[in-house]
Amino acid sequence: MPLAESLPATLAQLERSGQSANRVMALVSATLQRKLNLEQQLSDIIGDRLVACHDGIPAHSPRPAVWEAMQIARQRDADVLLSIGGGSIMDACKLIQLCLNADIQDENELLRYARRGDGSTGDRYGASADKSTRNAVFQIAVPSTLSGAEFSENAGILNPATASKEGYRGAGLSPRAIIYDPLLVQHTPMWLWLSTAVRSLDHAVEGYCSADAYPYLQGQYLSAMRLLSKVLPDVLKAPQDGDLRTVLQQAVWLAGAALGKVRHGASHGIGYILGAQCGVPHGYTSCVMLPAVLKWNAQETVIQQREMAEAMGAGENPLGDWLQGWVRDMDLPASLQELGISRERLARIAESAARHPVVRNNPRSIRSSDDVMQILELAW
Repeated sequence: MPLAESLPATLAQLERSGQSANRVMALVSATLQRKLNLEQQLSDIIGDRLVACHDGIPAHSPRPAVWEAMQIARQRDADVLLSIGGGSIMDACKLIQLCLNADIQDENELLRYARRGDGSTGDRYGASADKSTRNAVFQIAVPSTLSGAEFSENAGILNPATASKEGYRGAGLSPRAIIYDPLLVQHTPMWLWLSTAVRSLDHAVEGYCSADAYPYLQGQYLSAMRLLSKVLPDVLKAPQDGDLRTVLQQAVWLAGAALGKVRHGASHGIGYILGAQCGVPHGYTSCVMLPAVLKWNAQETVIQQREMAEAMGAGENPLGDWLQGWVRDMDLPASLQELGISRERLARIAESAARHPVVRNNPRSIRSSDDVMQILELAW
């Protein structure tokens, strides 16, 4: 439903449930702000309820930028965070929500809630604000990509000083409401739309192979794989087809089942390192790393890969090989070289990834940086 219709209805519904929704701060994609003048549109839709419109969150949600946005939200006494954009903006809203509801006053206090890039955690990691204030400020998400961040209670935040990602999580951090606007997503660049869909495919594939998976979830993941593998190339041929885009959003909903609760593996974990150290968008990290990780995991996930290959229409082809070709057919990068990553950087990436807790959850055990280097060579 278009934002002009759905946003007032959503705010009214939340107010009927007893939630304060009078002071809306919008965090929006800078690209969409330039194209659509979202600030003016939102002012026309909700009037003086809009207390701020901020377009200063870069990719990977750097902590200084998020902290600056949080201070604006605090100064304007926002009770609703409206995210319009991709996963970086939604993750920023989650962290702002945590800071406001837990009354976090400085970044040292914030780090008590963090899981750092080396896997160490603060003493409040996973904790939420007290129940009395947990939902005082909440997020309404209007996704413009297909990354699926709207279904997770986790936030990934870049620490520029260490070139590593910090993780934050807690009950109630996922958006209270999600609005899918079929008109808005027409303005998302095609490379971003396609690559973030591959990111959601990555959620489904690594979720399916996870030790935490169970049949109900696996059924949802297989359904997501069927839809994404079939419909994504069709959107490339018919970019204005709103029905196809809606099907992809439904696929993301399926792929996002238990997101943040089912442990992922090396594709996600190495992707976090590539994002933090090399600035690679997470959609692109999945395009490159998921096929390589499937190849490396092949002997440990024979049954799962056979079932996934059937769902995606890969036939008798090895799933990693088929997926790499599928990615290339959509003119997306399918190797580290295509991402512009030099071979000289691989050793540092491997060392960092080998210590990452998500990498250590991989179905085939990763014991050292040498194991990670084997995966990177497959992705090279």
